[in-house]
Amino acid sequence: MKKRTFYLASMATLLSINAANAQEPVKEEAQVVEQQTEQQAEEQTEEKKDGFFKRAFRDMKESARLQHKIDKANFEATKLENKAFYQEQKRKSNPKVRTAAERKRMENELEAAQERKEAAHRKLDSVRNAK
Repeated sequence: MKKRTFYLASMATLLSINAANAQEPVKEEAQVVEQQTEQQAEEQTEEKKDGFFKRAFRDMKESARLQHKIDKANFEATKLENKAFYQEQKRKSNPKVRTAAERKRMENELEAAQERKEAAHRKLDSVRNAK
């Protein structure tokens, strides 16, 4: 059914291009709207003609295709995440990188401790000056 609507849409496009090239008068909007509603009504009647099982299996087929795409994308994402984790762990196993990371962590902890110490001194000074 999608192929048929694509075919009709492409044919309508080709006809409109030919009509514009031939310098024919442009169709009224009402006629264009009427043709579109006729096409939609035709599509709906075709869908109604399909039996329950035919529609159900078609829906299951579309659902299975979408689920396959979702599963494939999730698999690729998991694979890339694992690869990134592996590369990160591999990089951290290098002694130079590991010691540099450890040194940076320790410097951050030292800065945090210094800030806490200064805050405590300010608090003590404010309490002493309040008396």
